[in-house]
Amino acid sequence: MAANKSTRQPADSYATAYHAPVLVEEVIKWLGVTDGGVYLDGTAGGGGHTQAILEASEPGGRVLAMDRDPRAVEEVRNRLQDQYPERLVVVEANYGDAPRVLEELGWAPVDGWLIDAGVSSHQLDEAQRGFSFQSEGPLDMRMGPDAMPVSQYLDQVEQEELAEVLKEFGEIRGSWGMAKAILEAREDGALETTKDLSDLIVRRSPPRHHPKAKSIHPATLVFQALRIAVNRELTHLKEAVAAIPEVVEGGGRAVFISFHSLEDRIIKHGFRHLADPCRCPPDLPRCGCGAVSKGEVLIRKPVTASDEEAQKNPRARSAKLRAFQVS
Repeated sequence: MAANKSTRQPADSYATAYHAPVLVEEVIKWLGVTDGGVYLDGTAGGGGHTQAILEASEPGGRVLAMDRDPRAVEEVRNRLQDQYPERLVVVEANYGDAPRVLEELGWAPVDGWLIDAGVSSHQLDEAQRGFSFQSEGPLDMRMGPDAMPVSQYLDQVEQEELAEVLKEFGEIRGSWGMAKAILEAREDGALETTKDLSDLIVRRSPPRHHPKAKSIHPATLVFQALRIAVNRELTHLKEAVAAIPEVVEGGGRAVFISFHSLEDRIIKHGFRHLADPCRCPPDLPRCGCGAVSKGEVLIRKPVTASDEEAQKNPRARSAKLRAFQVS
């Protein structure tokens, strides 16, 4: 499938004050966007990828853009709905619910499905969303109203569970002690804002508290772990990967972008399992479990941003793109 490039703008022109999409050209290439195709942008964000797909699929392509964040949905509608009244539908929904949403709208299956996982630029930059330790805000971190704010989560979580969250989602050394300190500070009324949490983590964290963390702020991985937990990000990503054969038409493609190793591992292993679901012992001469391949992994090594893009958009440095084609 060859993409229609006749009307496309330079990749960096899709960035807005709301959000800067990553790997735009690569998304169009690996999604195989064509005129007349039907596509699902499962993480609409600021609408950058959505707009690029609409342009690459002109004049007859259609895009369903969904996002769990009501502000992202409003942003995309304001920016693009009038420009593409017949070709764009925007809905507020979690990409883990894509099969249900597509069925309700009569869009299933689609020719291509994009997911740009993780947090958006706007969510990080707006202090009142509580995602960033670099500016003071409430302990929130919700990507949408379907999630629980961090403040509520900390009021009800047990120390053992929080320690496991910090260890699994943040790879935090000494997660038990960190969990204990966080919950004690919360109970004492000393943990009300992101700055409170960040300051506590700094006090509790020895230099190089994480084997891979030589230059990142000590609060980075704790904030990441809490964000993943309250938004159930990895659960929804697993659901999305498993739903690819249901969502995407035979011959169509799924392109998923991750920003940390936990997401990339789910995508990589999930794609492999779809391509080769057999779980028979390796010494069997042939498959006896009856598993059938659902398609092909198109990229063995993930696509990453060019040096030029990473320089313009630092968030792109950690982006990894993988693609799967449904049989």
